[in-house]
Amino acid sequence: MADITPFITVLEAAQKKEKFTAEVQTAAEGIDVEVLKAAFAKVSEQGEFEKLDDAAEAETLQKAFEFAAKAVMMLQKPPGLLEKKDLYIYFKVSKGEAMEQPGRFELQKKQLFGAWESVKDYSVAKANQRYIEHVNNLIVKYGTVDN
Repeated sequence: MADITPFITVLEAAQKKEKFTAEVQTAAEGIDVEVLKAAFAKVSEQGEFEKLDDAAEAETLQKAFEFAAKAVMMLQKPPGLLEKKDLYIYFKVSKGEAMEQPGRFELQKKQLFGAWESVKDYSVAKANQRYIEHVNNLIVKYGTVDN
């Protein structure tokens, strides 16, 4: 299992309203850190297609994903294209959104579509876990702003 301590630290700072925008602080509300840790660990050990059987854990993981989607905007430096690709494909799966097949000459979109196709059947819980894991890695790499 990945260590998500940096993500948890950012989450707790937002919950205490010590940092970040009001929108990020609001997204952090109601996320039980201990339940999140348990859900993250469980999904990390599961396969790509297994669902969480505990409704409270699934809801907490979903809320943490929503928070992560807001928190990624608080990085000191924007992620690179490959990092954005990983975020994008897991975001799409988490939201249950499909991608359109790109045109023949849309090379960048074709690469993105190919990456999405490789994960499109993942469970929402696995996509949430992977998204949070990526945001955690970006927090480590870039740090966050203080406002």
